[in-house]
Amino acid sequence: MINISSLANFLSMNAKEIDAISSVTTENGNFITITLKKKNTICPHCQSSHYELKEYRNRTIKHALFLNVPTTFLLRNRRYRCLECDKTFTEKNSLAPIKSRVSYETIYTVLEAARAYNATWKEIGKRAHVSDVTAINIFDRYVNPPRGKMPKVLSIDECYNKHQFNKPYSCILFDFLDSKIIDVIEDRSKVNLGRYLSKVSREERLNVKYVVIDMWEPYLDIASIYFPDAIVAIDSFHVLKEMGFALDKVRRRIMSGYIKGSEEYYLLKKWNDLLFNDQKSWGEKMKIKGLGNRWYNKYQLQQKILAIHPDLKTAQEFYILYKRQNKVTNIEGAESMIDSFINYKRITTVKEFIPIVQMLINWKEYIINSFNFVDGRRISNGPIEGFNSNFKKMMGVANGLYSFQRFRNRLMYCYNKLNCLSPVKEKIKKRPRGKRGPYKKPGK
Repeated sequence: MINISSLANFLSMNAKEIDAISSVTTENGNFITITLKKKNTICPHCQSSHYELKEYRNRTIKHALFLNVPTTFLLRNRRYRCLECDKTFTEKNSLAPIKSRVSYETIYTVLEAARAYNATWKEIGKRAHVSDVTAINIFDRYVNPPRGKMPKVLSIDECYNKHQFNKPYSCILFDFLDSKIIDVIEDRSKVNLGRYLSKVSREERLNVKYVVIDMWEPYLDIASIYFPDAIVAIDSFHVLKEMGFALDKVRRRIMSGYIKGSEEYYLLKKWNDLLFNDQKSWGEKMKIKGLGNRWYNKYQLQQKILAIHPDLKTAQEFYILYKRQNKVTNIEGAESMIDSFINYKRITTVKEFIPIVQMLINWKEYIINSFNFVDGRRISNGPIEGFNSNFKKMMGVANGLYSFQRFRNRLMYCYNKLNCLSPVKEKIKKRPRGKRGPYKKPGK
């Protein structure tokens, strides 16, 4: 026999609210009927306290967990008729929201399970003993975070959504200092970003003192127009990434000149990561099968790779030197550092690095700005780049995320660790679908 007090504590209800309970256990789980005590209320339509009982209605409510068994509650709800306005209304309760077939505990379980980036809606629903559609509806009803305020240091970056939505690239606005997502915009085009930022007040936009972007010109144009008081900086990660791509192009060009099975091809193919590492400790020697079972440590392997072609040595020295200087240089020495790499004569003999030198010339001012420090931290898009792995997890289980608004809401909900327990007024806009053609029965 279920005790009213223990049941009330489990459901986060007041035991004094419950008049009677009865339970039945079947193969499909527990069925518990609850009758609440009558209490004074008012008509929600006209605020009158004159009403009469019209009828009892059994309201089925799904509950997430009850001793790890699916449990259905049958709530005997009183329905009243107002004597003043003649409208009907239902008594309130602390078990489930009005017009909801799931309990508060189920809602909480769904919202907590949705915090995992790699959780599918089917897994979330299974944990709460509801369908995936119900889990999606609960999430849509309670999670729709507003745009955050424009921060002191604004990071702008894009995320590739695999054509899941109307546009292949979405734009993320990120608070560098607080590590919070400000907003996610469906389209990163200049026109769309301008339309979005024009709705933000000028006073709020003037609070932004630094804008960190990658080397995409529309971002620079947008930052210059809508954040006139901000210093625009190119993220150092993207500069190093472009140099890494150029170094890898040199490796692939040289590797294509050797036949498969040769030592040079083997080193460039299997040990290419040594070109990008600036290690101080190279470890013990190990037997290398592709080099006749001879013993080498990683430093010796790196030197063998660099000896294959002079372009490799020149490109690798340029890359490693920039990587080192990028870590230790401050804003006062940034300009002379960038000039030294622009005037690095030997690198002009490597055709893959000519665009890199031109990149340093074209974006020099903004690359220098990236050496600024705010609150003891060098400004960058590093937090967003680190977040990309979680973003890819969510896109990998994107069933049910065809709505960009739902995707945006869940991304902000997971990353910002929001608490959402109040229903939202706006409904999720579903992506428009093509009209279904006429149905043809088989055999006709």
